[in-house]
Amino acid sequence: MDSGRYDVKTLLADLSGHVDWPAPSDLVPGVGRRLALPPPRRRPQHWTAATAVLVVVVVALLLISPQARRVVADLLGVAGIEVSFDPELETPTGAGLGLGRTVGLQDGIDSVEFAVSAPDRLGSPDVVFLSGLPTSGRLDMVWEGGATLPAAGRHNVGVLYSQFQGSLDGEGFNKSLGRDTEVAVVEIGVVPGFWIEGAPHVISYEDASGTRHAETTRLSGNVMMWESGGVTHRIETSLSLEETLSIAESVEPVG
Repeated sequence: MDSGRYDVKTLLADLSGHVDWPAPSDLVPGVGRRLALPPPRRRPQHWTAATAVLVVVVVALLLISPQARRVVADLLGVAGIEVSFDPELETPTGAGLGLGRTVGLQDGIDSVEFAVSAPDRLGSPDVVFLSGLPTSGRLDMVWEGGATLPAAGRHNVGVLYSQFQGSLDGEGFNKSLGRDTEVAVVEIGVVPGFWIEGAPHVISYEDASGTRHAETTRLSGNVMMWESGGVTHRIETSLSLEETLSIAESVEPVG
């Protein structure tokens, strides 16, 4: 054999002559016996009580604690498992108030037919809702309840600020008040408005198309309403008249 070149086929052929191959055996009987045996029974998987309790605790932590979700995700990530939590799947604050669909602030601004404003004192809203009623559109901005904004009602909303095209002048605004509800005329800058507090009440207004709408207090809190430039503004909160008036006076155009 040439020591300078090695041909694989030649080497394998030469190697076969130096290997003691076992005599071929008949595999049919052995295979037949195996096929005749009943299939093996799988052992059922039993969950212990401790395992079930652990699963319940982990699921509860994932549901109620954002910090716990991050920790579990990090731990699983060590094992090569990637876990992500989509904030869109979480229920936004104010979702149970019938305010429409959630949108980004800029999308809301682009979707309505009036100049949008927001209270500068509160910063960016936590959630923005868009509704098609009235027909010119309606935006509702929500700020979550907290230390400085006590939650009003059972939806953890600290402030609900709504705006839509409509009029509070003359018969366009009337109120259905109970004996435990009071209304006062206030001034937001140079614009007159209404401050309503006490028991839940119904407010009726006329939109830009002349259609009359009626709605009840959503948070069972206090309400401040005023109209400026053909746009009706409404703030609902559990804050006092003075604190709500300060928020209303900070309202400025956005977008």
